[in-house]
Amino acid sequence: MRERQWLVPRLTVDGSWRLEPTQEMAAALAQERSRHELLPPSVRALIQGRLGKLALATRQLVRASAVLGDQASAKLLWQVAQVEVQAGVEALEEAEGSGILREEGAGTGRPGTYRFAHDLMREVVYTELGEARRQVLHQRALARLESEGAQASELAYHARASGEAEATSRYSVQAGDEAMAVFAVADAIRHYHQARALLQQPQPMQTVLSAAEVEHLYAHLGRAYTLQNAWQPAQQAYEELLAYAKQHQLAALASMTLNRLAILAVQQSQDRSQVQALLEQAWHIAQSSSDQRALAETEWNLAQINAVGWGDLKRALPHDERALALARASNDKELEARNLSLLGWIHLRVGDFQEAMHCLEAALALYATLGNEPTASGALSLALFSIGASPTQPLTNRATEAACWGLLAFAQVHSGQVHNSIRSGRRALALSQEIKNDWVQVISTTYLTFVLLEAGAYEEALMQHAIPPARTLPLTVIFQGFLIALGSTYQAVQQWEEARSALEEEEAIVERLGFGPFRVPVLTQLCMNCALAGEWERAYRYALETITVRKSQDVALIPLDFCRQYETEAFLRGGDERQARAEVQRLGERVGSYPRYRIPYLRSLAVLAAWDGHSEQAIGHLREAAQIAVDLGLPGERWQVQAALGRLYEAGGDPVQARTAFGEAARIIQGLAEGIKDETLRARFLAGPPIRQVLQQAHRLATQVPQDQAEQGGS
Repeated sequence: MRERQWLVPRLTVDGSWRLEPTQEMAAALAQERSRHELLPPSVRALIQGRLGKLALATRQLVRASAVLGDQASAKLLWQVAQVEVQAGVEALEEAEGSGILREEGAGTGRPGTYRFAHDLMREVVYTELGEARRQVLHQRALARLESEGAQASELAYHARASGEAEATSRYSVQAGDEAMAVFAVADAIRHYHQARALLQQPQPMQTVLSAAEVEHLYAHLGRAYTLQNAWQPAQQAYEELLAYAKQHQLAALASMTLNRLAILAVQQSQDRSQVQALLEQAWHIAQSSSDQRALAETEWNLAQINAVGWGDLKRALPHDERALALARASNDKELEARNLSLLGWIHLRVGDFQEAMHCLEAALALYATLGNEPTASGALSLALFSIGASPTQPLTNRATEAACWGLLAFAQVHSGQVHNSIRSGRRALALSQEIKNDWVQVISTTYLTFVLLEAGAYEEALMQHAIPPARTLPLTVIFQGFLIALGSTYQAVQQWEEARSALEEEEAIVERLGFGPFRVPVLTQLCMNCALAGEWERAYRYALETITVRKSQDVALIPLDFCRQYETEAFLRGGDERQARAEVQRLGERVGSYPRYRIPYLRSLAVLAAWDGHSEQAIGHLREAAQIAVDLGLPGERWQVQAALGRLYEAGGDPVQARTAFGEAARIIQGLAEGIKDETLRARFLAGPPIRQVLQQAHRLATQVPQDQAEQGGS
């Protein structure tokens, strides 16, 4: 072999040398080329000659080892070879002594295992066994390993080699499930493929396997492909399952499979009409079959795709409410939790943050009780398409739970519960990292970023964007939220050009997709960006676009819509006073019980009052806004409000109050800067034009007022 350069010497980790096959040799073995072609007759004869000198029991043991492969225990070898213990001990000693087998892993209180000293020797022994004897030995191995609870992949191997097609199929699916549980997706696909191949043979096993088993195979195979973003193979798997369901007139299975195809289409950003057609088919089939689970899942899927995918909250809400009622009627806790999670998302998007928190907290309570329980049917549930696929149902539950914590953090921060939102946001991110779900990690990072910005933790907020691969995810809606968070962070740390770039990229995406809810926070922040840069004409254009989109949403409040005061000033400077007043009045009618939204409302009222020359009214509005910002723990709002107060005091000829206000603004800014440990980032933050102006004003007034007082005292 070495003379033919099929084997080459390699140094092992323990310092010894061994002969190993070349790449070409290994490839040939992998392709199962005939061993007779690979091994010279002289080598084969030499190995057979060594085996022929062994005792009968030893030969039986060696053959059993060839069938069992690597690391078989002595007991298992004796059982498969069908030799008595004493004879087996002697046979092992002879096999070791002759250099055919070797013992590995033996230690104090731990028995060793046995394997061939060289893999090629095992190949010769295995090949020379003959088909019939190999099959018998594999059957014995399968029986013994089944009783010992061996891994499914090992059982599938022996079942296949012993000609047990049904057992091969079932163990292959089980092996795929075991691989998925440890994120070995490629291995899982290989195992599922083996079961699928048996199902597609000329004499198919579809009459042997139950419909639930067939669904399990194809649903998990499709999920595995989705994890690899292999959309076409996933679609093919689901289409095969759909054909099976139609052939066997399984209406509920057909409906569920159409739902999976619809989710897959959304994840690929396919045409809305194609998705709608799949959903309508799924609903009609579920409705006609009277299968409550299929109907509940379809209603839920209609809700999530309309709400999260298309932003049609009004159409989504009744679907989700019907799905929730069906889930509760059937006592399906997982589906109930999933519906409550989506319902929380819908309430959040329409500005009902209290109801959103109520739904999300109820969903989280259910997820806490679910633990690692499977779904009511034992099958993979439909997944929130916005959080990607998870390998197993327990991981799917955990992914949705993590998304719930992120949504709860987002709802809490809009309700003024900043400290609670930080805790919820960190929990969401930690859970998403624990389950290794990139989609949920991006979502959790986005929500946590908004929370950290409100709390004034700017450096940590900026660091979040180095973690997840947001741009690599196929679903654009996730990247949209990420870009808004990135733009907001850049603005907070005074990186205005970077902020505008991120926000303009986001605006181009949402305008192309026509997804309204994301446009408002982008447009209003672009208005602020231009206003602070003194570009009032552009700020006015953005303000006009913002109110057009905002009105089209027809909701009470829009998340992240906190920059209304800049729109008000842009309208006033643009000569559109009527629009400015109408928008402020409209906001006042919708603020309700949410103090976080009262701050931009009060700041907008202050802008109007100052424009009208009513400085005392403006100061009163800003003082109220300042107190709310203190109560909620919003340092970013606090320094801006204090700076606005300082400008009003100074314009009104009250340098003492102006000095106090600007001094307080400067103190808050310095506190924010101290939280930025990176020197370059901190220096850039302090050099930002709005920040620098406040610090300069504070310094000027701090030195000017004492001089004025001294002059007054001297006179």
